[in-house]
Amino acid sequence: MRRFLASLVLMVVACSDNPAAPSASTPAEGFDVVWSAFDELYPYFGLKQVNWSASRSTYRPRAGQATDVAALNQVLLDMLAPLRDVHVSLESPDGQRTPTYRPSATVNFSTPLWQRVVAAGGWTQLKPNLGSARIDGVPYIAIGGWNSTQFSVADLDAALEPFRADSALIIDVRPNGGGNDQLALDFARRFTTATVLTEIFRFRTGPGPNDLGRETRRTIAPRGPWQFTRPVYVLSGRAVFSSNESFVAAMRALPNVTIVGDTTGGGTANPTSRPYFGGWKVHVSTWFATLPDGTPIEGRGIPPDEYVPWPTPGARDPVIDAAVALARTR
Repeated sequence: MRRFLASLVLMVVACSDNPAAPSASTPAEGFDVVWSAFDELYPYFGLKQVNWSASRSTYRPRAGQATDVAALNQVLLDMLAPLRDVHVSLESPDGQRTPTYRPSATVNFSTPLWQRVVAAGGWTQLKPNLGSARIDGVPYIAIGGWNSTQFSVADLDAALEPFRADSALIIDVRPNGGGNDQLALDFARRFTTATVLTEIFRFRTGPGPNDLGRETRRTIAPRGPWQFTRPVYVLSGRAVFSSNESFVAAMRALPNVTIVGDTTGGGTANPTSRPYFGGWKVHVSTWFATLPDGTPIEGRGIPPDEYVPWPTPGARDPVIDAAVALARTR
């Protein structure tokens, strides 16, 4: 349990670097590199209602007065903050990230409440960030991050195997900020008997903020020796981002799945990075992701099927309690 809790940190999809992009020799040139990277790649200007040309007019003079990377970074942070994008960040030469936006929404997860409930359910720590229990008799799997260095698809299959004959299952991903989307989607494939459309992606193709290209459609298909087709209750909330939102999007597309809790964080990006000055890199979101019905995920999140108010007084976790009650009544 301690190993699970220690790793409840915000994760994002691994970025792809662009080594061919040159780093600038002056702060002002570094500003131009960053502004141009977003002007070329960023897909959410229209959704976020940000006038990027006006941003250049506002912040370029300040960048011209910057004498070092610290001064330049402050200009960049001020310019990028209105995007309200958790994947947009500045990275130092030693790999430290400086976010441009920190979400302030209430997270529907309390460590003390969670510890109390899962301990009573006979919590078993299977791998870092992965464990299981039986909460009032209902099978429960908790996944704190889709980190392929901590567990594998085989480990997820092994976690599911003991519950093969059960009539319902709870999967808790509320504190999971993302990670490896392939790992997340491979697990989702254990719960479908058919190929299902889960998300649609589009990329910038022109100079206009809404110049997006053709759709790329993401689907999941059955995987493994058997599929769990009985009711599944996925616990979700505002700390769910990135690849974990892809997991929630995939699960909500299945007829036997109910999303319980709160709306997800609303941060999906497929980010890439560009070097700009002094060994620093900027991370840029590149895709415009929607649910199959065309609803954007970025900045809005994925709403639950069953909303559970948080916080509520008491000694138990209300989101887990709600899922257990649904499992028993249905």
